[in-house]
Amino acid sequence: MQEKAILETRPVLRKAIQEVCTSLSARRSTMVVADLGCSSGPNTLSFISDVIGAVHSCTRKSEEERRVVEVQFFLNDLPGNDFNLVFRSLEQFEDLGGKDTPPFYVAGLPRSYYRKLFPSRSVHFFHSSYSLMWRSKVPEELSSCTHLNEGNIYIGKTTPPMVIKLFQEQFKKDFELFLTLRFKELVSGGRMLLTFLGRKNEEMMTHGELAPCMNWLLNLSCLWY
Repeated sequence: MQEKAILETRPVLRKAIQEVCTSLSARRSTMVVADLGCSSGPNTLSFISDVIGAVHSCTRKSEEERRVVEVQFFLNDLPGNDFNLVFRSLEQFEDLGGKDTPPFYVAGLPRSYYRKLFPSRSVHFFHSSYSLMWRSKVPEELSSCTHLNEGNIYIGKTTPPMVIKLFQEQFKKDFELFLTLRFKELVSGGRMLLTFLGRKNEEMMTHGELAPCMNWLLNLSCLWY
C-alpha cells in the first residue's frame, strides 16, 4: 500500500520539487528536504531517488546556464527506527544518474515529528507518506482504561462512539501541532506533500473502511492565514 501511494503521488512530488528548485535564486544553492516518518524499507530510497531525479531535470541546462543545486536530506522517524539499515542501503545510490547527478547528503533525525525538528525557515520541502495517521499518544482516557477499545488499536467495528470522539480530538490536536511546527520551519515558498490514510467524515460513526490515501500539497507560507 505504501509503495502504491508513492507511485500515485510521484507526479505531484516531482512538480513540487521542480517548483522549489526553480525558486532558488543563486547559481549554487542548497535545497533542504525532510522525509518525516521515513521508516527503513525500500520506499525511503525511492523517495530520495525521485527527488534527485526531479532536481536533475530542473538543473539540466547548457554549461552557460547550468545551476548547481545540492540536496540535503533529513530522514526522520522515532529513535527505534532502523536508521543503520537505511544508511547501508544508500551505497546503491553512489552512481545514481551518472556524473551529472546533483550532489546530495543524507542524515538521520531520530525524533517525533510532533516536536520541533529544524531551525526556523530552514526547510524547502517536507514529505510524509503513510505516517500522519499515527497519533502522538494514546488518548488519556484510553490509557487509564476509563474507556475501552477492546480488541482494536484503531477505530474498528466494535469501537464505542466515545472512543471515536477521543481519537478525533487527539488527531485534531496532533495535526494542528504538526502544521504549526512545520510552518515555522518552512522557508518562504516551500512545499509540503502529505499522504496518509483517512475516513470520510460521514462514515466515522458507522466505522467505515479506511479510504484511499489522500495527498495535500501545501504552501504553508501562503495558506496558513
